[in-house]
Amino acid sequence: MSAVLEARIQAKHFGSKHVLAPIQLQIAAGEVVSLVGASGSGKSTLLRIVAGLERAFSGEVSLDGQRLTGRSPDIGFIFQEPRLFPWLSVADNVAFAEPSPTAATRARVSELLTEVGLAGYEAALPKELSGGQAQRVAIARGLFTQPRVLLLDEPFSAVDAFTRMKLQDLLTRIARHHGITLLLVTHDIDEAVYLSDRVLVLEANPGTVRESVALNLPQPRDRTDPALSQARVQVLAALQRVHAI
Repeated sequence: MSAVLEARIQAKHFGSKHVLAPIQLQIAAGEVVSLVGASGSGKSTLLRIVAGLERAFSGEVSLDGQRLTGRSPDIGFIFQEPRLFPWLSVADNVAFAEPSPTAATRARVSELLTEVGLAGYEAALPKELSGGQAQRVAIARGLFTQPRVLLLDEPFSAVDAFTRMKLQDLLTRIARHHGITLLLVTHDIDEAVYLSDRVLVLEANPGTVRESVALNLPQPRDRTDPALSQARVQVLAALQRVHAI
């Protein structure tokens, strides 16, 4: 299967600090890939490079074989915190990429909010939402431009365990429905195993991909499936090998 997203990173520095060593990243259409590794392994930096938010690096990122030179509407980004504008309504936060909303825009916003379980919340302000609801708005905003690739930087780390599981299920359902490719950073091994087709394990200082663990498990997944526990052992073993180097 050909890659929809490719990143060829030679190096990334912050001043004198060498953050990323050479990385070759290829992700197929519809694939879900997680980045895991110790703090300092450059996971979030790699995500920001792919998103076009970090442009001072040696290398290139391409989508469908076309080199990207900055931000692309085909690549969405969901941050660790919802980052909603407190003075804007939920609907205006979702449609922020379109400063002059039309009737069609408002209809699309309502459709997305229904999809994330927030029908009727268009006029609500962020302060009226729970943490899980705010992150659902962030997911809807990430989907608004109809991206082909969605990047997520620890998107569920700030919510409780039960809400996290519900949001994980929501994400996988939406990704399958829209045929979106996902690349996410997580420190939660269970989350990586539950969501991903592949888990990439990064070594730190400087960051580079040392191991790739393929998870050949059907979707949607059952959290009680013993195969998930076996996959978790595989990922943990890879982490131990990498960080024992």
